[in-house]
Amino acid sequence: MDTYYKEYRASTHRGMYESATRATMEFEFARKKVAEFIDAQESEVIFTSGSTAAAQLLIATLEHNLDLQDGDEIIVTELDHHATLVPLQQLAKRKKMILKVVPVNEDWQIEELVFESYITEKTKIVSLVHGSNVVGTIVPIKKLVECAQKINAFIIVDAAQTVGHMPVSFKDCNADALFFSGHKMCSPTGVGVLALKEKWVQNFVPPYGGGGVVQSVSKEKTIFLETSKKFEAGTPPIAEVIGLGAAIDYLKKDNVEDVIKHSQEVFNYAIGELQKISYVRVFAGLDNIGVFSFVVSRVHPHDVAYILGGAGVAVRAGFQCAELVSRKISDNGVVRVSVYGYTTKENIDALIEGLQKVAQTFSL
Repeated sequence: MDTYYKEYRASTHRGMYESATRATMEFEFARKKVAEFIDAQESEVIFTSGSTAAAQLLIATLEHNLDLQDGDEIIVTELDHHATLVPLQQLAKRKKMILKVVPVNEDWQIEELVFESYITEKTKIVSLVHGSNVVGTIVPIKKLVECAQKINAFIIVDAAQTVGHMPVSFKDCNADALFFSGHKMCSPTGVGVLALKEKWVQNFVPPYGGGGVVQSVSKEKTIFLETSKKFEAGTPPIAEVIGLGAAIDYLKKDNVEDVIKHSQEVFNYAIGELQKISYVRVFAGLDNIGVFSFVVSRVHPHDVAYILGGAGVAVRAGFQCAELVSRKISDNGVVRVSVYGYTTKENIDALIEGLQKVAQTFSL
């Protein structure tokens, strides 16, 4: 990213001069890296500013292109992040559709039979989260997608928690769309990816206009590009996209499987240590990406996070932008811990020491 800003800072797909040509080349090379990393076609990769922006773009596109009628159904789950849940809820209100929420079981998992029971001939859109950002559950996406495809629903997969944390194949999961953020996989903030099946890239009209998305514009009509670039209106996050490409290089060199193995070891260590503490209750899916939440008896999650922060331990407190599942744990939300390739057992020891300070402060 520094090299981009220092040596060839220019907009992509616009200039004929050397720095602009190089910027375009590096930008498109990053698209190729993303496509290979998630097993998609380059023509299916759309760059956004993050998962939330990808979800908003996608849902606006669906409203713009699908024939959505009164009484049609949208299916979400209790694990869904607000990035998809909220705009789909608003879409349902605008179109007088029915929003149905599939519950999690006691192991924080979406059961195939329960999910299937929510699907009807009126189901038009299905939203699935691949990995929970609250309890870390890895959802059996492929099986659930197969269920939803029986009635030709448009299937969205939120892979923000899994890309870069486990092997993810857009082709294999066979959803219509999948999105993720860069900042959860060693990339900078401000960049995300929406993968959209080639047939939809070809057939959908983008909901937003602007520079870089059109083939021609006249007084009478606009002809959009026939590639995924038609969904990238305006100047894209060029440096961030290049940074995402560098993050993918790093993960491929370091081997994602090694990152997963290390994360799982630290995750298991953390769960084991926390379960020894009588005043702490841990909530985590059995098949897990390395994310779990906990609550401390009689102490608000914000107070726990404040004390831990003072001890140099970074956690998040509250509803985690996934209020449906968080409220099943506590009306005050939870304290969330996430581990990755750079997390060590010493970090977990620091967490345990911080919780001892919480216990001292509140006389637990």
